[in-house]
Amino acid sequence: MLLNIYKNIRISAFKYCNHIGRRRLSDMEKIIPQESIAKAGFQKEEEDALLIEKNLFEQSLIQYKPVKTTQLLRRNAQMIKQKSIKKPIVPMMKSLPEIAKTNHPERECKSEIIKDEELGLEFTKLSLRDPRLNTLMITARSKKGRDKNRQIIIEGRRLILEALECGLHMQTLIFSRRELLAAIKEEVAVSQRSKETKIYKVPQHDLKLWSTLTTPPGVLAIFERPSLQHVKKMLSKVPAALPITVICDNIREPSNMGSIIRTCAALPCLQIVITVGCCDAWESKSLRGGCGGQFRIPIYDDVQWTEVPLMIPAEFADNCCIFIAENNTTKSQEPTNVLDYTNLEATGSHNVVIIGGESHGVSTEAYELMRTVGNRGKCLHIPVAEGTDSLNVTSALTLILYELRKHILQTQN
Repeated sequence: MLLNIYKNIRISAFKYCNHIGRRRLSDMEKIIPQESIAKAGFQKEEEDALLIEKNLFEQSLIQYKPVKTTQLLRRNAQMIKQKSIKKPIVPMMKSLPEIAKTNHPERECKSEIIKDEELGLEFTKLSLRDPRLNTLMITARSKKGRDKNRQIIIEGRRLILEALECGLHMQTLIFSRRELLAAIKEEVAVSQRSKETKIYKVPQHDLKLWSTLTTPPGVLAIFERPSLQHVKKMLSKVPAALPITVICDNIREPSNMGSIIRTCAALPCLQIVITVGCCDAWESKSLRGGCGGQFRIPIYDDVQWTEVPLMIPAEFADNCCIFIAENNTTKSQEPTNVLDYTNLEATGSHNVVIIGGESHGVSTEAYELMRTVGNRGKCLHIPVAEGTDSLNVTSALTLILYELRKHILQTQN
């Protein structure tokens, strides 16, 4: 700031002297030659400018230090040169692994193993932002990690008890408050003794970060995904399943997928086939929507359409009926194939119901399957009021399945 004031003072002084010098030179032109006049005028102008500078600085706090033009230019050139030199960029990523290595052991030392005699359980109390919780949850949350380790994440006391009742292996239990653990202590104690379940108590703040719910229940568990053999064993304990296979086509919403599985498990159907392009049936939102249905009915996921005919039991392949739930009847190439869902004429030894998503509907591969597999195929239409587009995919499937169930039971009787 002082340097700018100094420069402005010098400029004003030079302008003033330049004006005075011109008036003097016009008077001297008549007597002195032109070259002498220019030289004398310039010297006089410079002396007057320096004198004005000195007088201006006498009453100022700024120290008077006359600077020659060459010195000022040289100083400015050095400053510009220094600014133009780029500072070397220091790679910051090299230090991150070292920080992680030094911090992790310190954090792990803060954990504490607690043996609760009243609950009959042993658990590890983790500190805030413990890296072990992050490592555990990152692996379990990613689809690649879940598929590789065959893991699923279940939130909430009710669904955890449902999984334990179905005989699933609980690998890890994470809770934030002791009373939440006390509510399921008997079932957890059995799992810890027989299957060596690891139990962690973590701060509510950490558990909220990894919860997919708006209001976290305060307890979640990592289970081993049940195998098809285990689910079929569970299915054999209930009354005979109906000869119905449900094929999901373009179901993109996890909550709809969960509701479909819940409805199929309630009938119960024989199996569910999920084609490529649908959402994950074992994702947290799908599991909540299924309310334990995933543990009670065989599910074949990521199935290509070329493999779908192989999902139909071979002994019923010749007497199989395929029904497509579709409100857009224009997709059907044969109008005679469209039938009201309440007017089912006949059912087969095995029945396949194909349900499509609300946005994309049923794919062309589904119609191709209806024309090539079995001896009968129909598009089922659900009438709705004028101005209403269609029903929710779960509502439509529920109507069709229970109407189909009624016809199957009538035929069997």
